[in-house]
Amino acid sequence: MDYNLNNDNIEYLKFYGKTMIKIGLCGLGTVGKSFFDHLNVHKKRIASNIDQDFKLLAIADRSIEKKINNKDFILTKNPIEVAENPDIDIVVELIGDIDTSLELVTKSIKNNKQIITANKALIAKHGDEIFSQAKQNDVFIGFEASVAGAIPIIQTILKNFSNEKITSIVGIINGTSNFILDQMTNSNCEFSLALKEAQKLGYAEADPSFDINGQDAAHKISILSALAFKIKSPLDKTHIEGIEKITPMDIKYASELGYIIKHVGITEFINNSVVSRVHPVLVSNKDIFSNTPNVMNSIIVEGDRFGKTMLYGHGAGGDATASAVVADLISAINHKSNVDTSFSQMVHSSVIQDYEIMDIDDVVSQYYMRIFADDKPGVMAEITNKLAEQKISIEAVTQHEPDNNNSPIPIVMITDRVKGEHIRSAIKNIEAMPHIREKVYSIRILKNE
Repeated sequence: MDYNLNNDNIEYLKFYGKTMIKIGLCGLGTVGKSFFDHLNVHKKRIASNIDQDFKLLAIADRSIEKKINNKDFILTKNPIEVAENPDIDIVVELIGDIDTSLELVTKSIKNNKQIITANKALIAKHGDEIFSQAKQNDVFIGFEASVAGAIPIIQTILKNFSNEKITSIVGIINGTSNFILDQMTNSNCEFSLALKEAQKLGYAEADPSFDINGQDAAHKISILSALAFKIKSPLDKTHIEGIEKITPMDIKYASELGYIIKHVGITEFINNSVVSRVHPVLVSNKDIFSNTPNVMNSIIVEGDRFGKTMLYGHGAGGDATASAVVADLISAINHKSNVDTSFSQMVHSSVIQDYEIMDIDDVVSQYYMRIFADDKPGVMAEITNKLAEQKISIEAVTQHEPDNNNSPIPIVMITDRVKGEHIRSAIKNIEAMPHIREKVYSIRILKNE
């Protein structure tokens, strides 16, 4: 692919009588390349939304010599040189790690450069200090691309719903996990095969840990939680579960009961406390989330006056993420030109509350439970007694045939709504029974009426 801007492409930047805004791009990976192409292909459209001239001046990437060779740009392996370049007005950070990115952003702010980043981990872990530094230097921070790709969830929360009291945000916000579960559901395959397919298609990294163990979704939901409820990032207190333990058996049994398994991020305001959690859930096959396929994302925002609003679209991929980066670029240029500073002001004033983060054990939910038990008289009665001790009622129960005569019997239960601490205690007691085999696996049920 050609990343060179020829003379014809440079000409569109020369709008006489306007100040030249100079951009530094740090990171020329998948998103960085898409951003570069977006600037080149959609130059006129971008220019129509701003009142200034602009151009890409510098590009930093650790493998820069292998990716681009063009004298129209300042090329460097060291992104910090971009932060320290006095000619750069806007730094676009698409590196992806935390330490280097934090140093780059911090030095850029100190040097009064506007910042755009797609780095969810950076914002989730260091957003509070970054926003504080940006406020002191009147610097724009654009991070729309850090959550849900091309879905404008950040702008929606901070601008469109700025006069509303948000009560909850629930979303499928990790495309890799959603693709894997979708494959397991529709192709009746094992987790490992679905993961290999995701990697083959480029939907999962060679090391997919952050996607499948829930860390990626946790970064995203903690960002949304902080913005929606005007609190410091709750990442350290966010409950995190991945999808590694889900089996085709769970997919099948859930389907028999009228459910589909999805992985979601949830943040909500309950009893003057904030909940922040990511984990698998069972959703009704009639629920709108059940129709979110492959790598798509969907997010439902609920407010006390406007009710529920759903945003749906491509949550990942170079083009989708680059589109969000360009939207932030337009805002950054307008902020630099004092055309529109409202978004930056809302971000700077977002941390004003000190709500407690609710422990996951205090969250009330229905549960799916998968239990393996020996085929012995009285085992089912003993299981129900252990649940009754925690005042847990059963809404539905199914008992399945074992794989062979020596295999334990799979028992699936759907409970009524119960506190997390009670289901955890009941499971501990059930696992201690002499005729129970393997660990009891539980998944929360999402009621999204």
